[in-house]
Amino acid sequence: MIKLIVSDLDGTLLLGHKTIRSEDRQALHDAIGRGTAVAFASGRMRPEILKVMENVGITAHCISQNGAYVHAAGGEPIRHHAFERELIVELSQAAAGLPFLTLLAGPDRYMTERWSEHAQQLAPRLMAPFEAVESLRERLGRDLVCGKISFMGDVGLLRDFQQTLLAQYGEAIDAYISDIDCLDVMPKGSSKGSGLLALLEKLNIRPEETACFGDAFNDLSMFAVTPHSFAMASSHPDVQARAFRTVSYVSEAVRWIDGYNAGALAGAANR
Repeated sequence: MIKLIVSDLDGTLLLGHKTIRSEDRQALHDAIGRGTAVAFASGRMRPEILKVMENVGITAHCISQNGAYVHAAGGEPIRHHAFERELIVELSQAAAGLPFLTLLAGPDRYMTERWSEHAQQLAPRLMAPFEAVESLRERLGRDLVCGKISFMGDVGLLRDFQQTLLAQYGEAIDAYISDIDCLDVMPKGSSKGSGLLALLEKLNIRPEETACFGDAFNDLSMFAVTPHSFAMASSHPDVQARAFRTVSYVSEAVRWIDGYNAGALAGAANR
């Protein structure tokens, strides 16, 4: 039986960063009604995920900032993983002179060193406070905690920058393209997959009793946790190649899970 559904947000449940199909919303309600728990796993921060929950009309477990934070559905904190000061200060300066917006994620707000036209364009996509912070570098790792740093810009340039960062900091970070214009950098060992494992341990649910949905490279660590992984048809072919199945929408994956669970129940009844 699949007891837990874990869904990515942007590009999976959220279309155009904001829209949720009514069919997908209903599918999650139906799954919960049949006793299946739901979790959202996203590069977004928890306050944004809570807004998505409100939009969908459900209460779900939360894996935020690519696994830097994990909270149970009732709000109980399960995991917290942030950058050490020296490393995050260096990373905050890594894109100096490059055509990227550097975006730092605190527990409940996005931060940048200075406001810019790029920041102004990005702001409507975010569902949490976003502000320029005075003396940002001096405060990082002190009174400002950062669990994720993102670089926003042209994806081709970001892929080159990704390799540069991994060559220099590869023993201390993980870096992956998480959206069409976003490179996410995390402390080593902080990922959606490690966040999911922490949640499974808390809930006493086995990996094979879990299904996950995603569309980007930051979802691959979740795909590695469970045999029931679903990639969106709009995702990169390399992402689809690592998934158990490819689907067009969340509701399609939920229908497959319904059939899987019905078969498992029928098999148990015939034993």
